[in-house]
Amino acid sequence: MTAPSCVAGGHGEILAFLAARAGLVFPPSRIEAVRDGIGRAMARAGAADGPSYLGAIESSPAALDDLVSELVVGETYFFRDPGQFDFLRQDGIPAVLARRPAGHALRIWSAGCATGEEAYSLAILADEMGLSGRSSVVGTDLCRSALVKARRAVYGGWSFRGTGEPLLARFEPDGPRRRVGAALRERVRFEYLNLALDSYPSFAAGIWGMDVILCRNVLIYFSREAVAATARRLHDTLGEDGWLLTGPSDPPLQDLAPFEIVITPGGTAYRRAARRTVVAGWEAVAPVLAESLTAEIPQVACEPRVALPVEPVGAPGIPPAPAEEPDPAARIRGIANLAGLPAALREVEDARLRSPHSVDLAFLRAVVLSELGRLDDAAAEARHALYLDRTLAAAHFLQGTILRRLGDLGGAARAFRNARDLAAGRPPDEPVPLGEGERAGRLAEGAAVQLEMVGAARRVG
Repeated sequence: MTAPSCVAGGHGEILAFLAARAGLVFPPSRIEAVRDGIGRAMARAGAADGPSYLGAIESSPAALDDLVSELVVGETYFFRDPGQFDFLRQDGIPAVLARRPAGHALRIWSAGCATGEEAYSLAILADEMGLSGRSSVVGTDLCRSALVKARRAVYGGWSFRGTGEPLLARFEPDGPRRRVGAALRERVRFEYLNLALDSYPSFAAGIWGMDVILCRNVLIYFSREAVAATARRLHDTLGEDGWLLTGPSDPPLQDLAPFEIVITPGGTAYRRAARRTVVAGWEAVAPVLAESLTAEIPQVACEPRVALPVEPVGAPGIPPAPAEEPDPAARIRGIANLAGLPAALREVEDARLRSPHSVDLAFLRAVVLSELGRLDDAAAEARHALYLDRTLAAAHFLQGTILRRLGDLGGAARAFRNARDLAAGRPPDEPVPLGEGERAGRLAEGAAVQLEMVGAARRVG
């Protein structure tokens, strides 16, 4: 992929790097503004020319973050595009919950959350629907400085434009600004994620089985190739019958992934249709689902089964080939999607009784416990996974996210540093064990960004 030919002054290579690293491209109508923005970012970085600045953004996540913030409009405010929130309140979320197990905890993703107003708006919406104890929201963004502001959760009047006093009453005074209340902050977490490059759905990152995804005014910056790849990943990250909402200026996605298209008063909505066929590996999920969904049905006495001899398959004297084991993370994720996290936890714990020294199962149990909000237990299980194998970069990364949520910023920093160093010591394109497709180079970069964000939080605190 190359930068637009109309870019002069040595900026073409910088834009080509942005296209490759973040999927960002800019139309000819914005080239002058983009050139000016690059100049301002170069001046802040103290770069004398284009080649030296290119080296800076290639090697420094902070420098790249500053450039992205300069070039991408992070315009957001509470309950932006209210028609979409009305659709979720009146139709979208009730339709999802009608197809989920009783007690299902609603999972919402604000993809490209900027400074967090959208993510907190979604949490408030869940509160208004009586789902405060049965919902969680994750916000992700490429811009590290925006995520720091989102976690700080303090906003000025411009973030509340178009809203009324009932919304403002939910916030705590913070000088001339307002802060999101502690109870609401606890139900929203913010993570670094590059939509154009990072692997998702990811059980370890908590980006999977979403009931609702908002990815608004993000895809307008992506190349056609990046839009197509992102559309497929967003589709795969939705749970069955889950909803994806994009912005009115975003490119259409109906030809890029197998979405159902629904026209709503708030605009076009995309839905992932329920599966109609059995896919490879799901046979193993069925018994667990059946057990979880019929657990309260009384047993009926019946005749005992008679064991019948079974002839081995294959030529005489040759043992049959063992059936290929489905991916454990995909299997547990499937159970969680269809029967809920408690059923997934029961399955992991039953499997651990059979394989008590399995690092994969220890890692997955830590993930599920974290998703259930049992953070102390999750941290202990992550430590157990690392006791079994200290070289697992994905487990160190998971431990970092858990410890940060517990408020142990020092421990989180050590965990992210370990994840960064272990991943950086591997070939960049090598898949990370237990990383569900994530590559070592991307994990190392993500851990470095998380480490910087933890450092910023410690300085603020």
